[in-house]
Amino acid sequence: MSRGIEPVAPSATVQDAAIHMAEYDVGAVLVGTKETLEGVLTDRDIILRVVVDGRNPSEIAVADVMSSTLFSCKEDDAVEAVLTEMRERQIRRMPVMDNDGKPVGVVTLGDLTKAVPSPEQMRELLRNIAEPHRGGKETEAGKPETSGEGRPGEASAVGRG
Repeated sequence: MSRGIEPVAPSATVQDAAIHMAEYDVGAVLVGTKETLEGVLTDRDIILRVVVDGRNPSEIAVADVMSSTLFSCKEDDAVEAVLTEMRERQIRRMPVMDNDGKPVGVVTLGDLTKAVPSPEQMRELLRNIAEPHRGGKETEAGKPETSGEGRPGEASAVGRG
């Protein structure tokens, strides 16, 4: 896990958050304070909720486009449990909280795959997480029937609470 992650204020502009991402070479920032999290902003959120809509990132607050559904893990959670949660939620990064519920870092797929014993298991894990989320049932032809519900990018960056 990466420790010492500096959260971005919800009132910051998307442009400021993007600059923060570029400076730290990360694809997501935690939103909130060192005491509590309010959400997460990913590069995907910026693309889908700002760029695609033709909005000006210097005029949009992070709080207006961040993913506010948070999934997180605890420092002492088992690697397998975190990997399972990330696979089920199809997320690549997850905030890590201490026992008091304060954010202490972010764990990524890359961090966790180092603990996976075999290359085959790692490939399967990454494939399951990277596949587009399909919210529907399979049709008789074996293709997923998507529900069309939800907004792309929602809950895209963090795990269970």
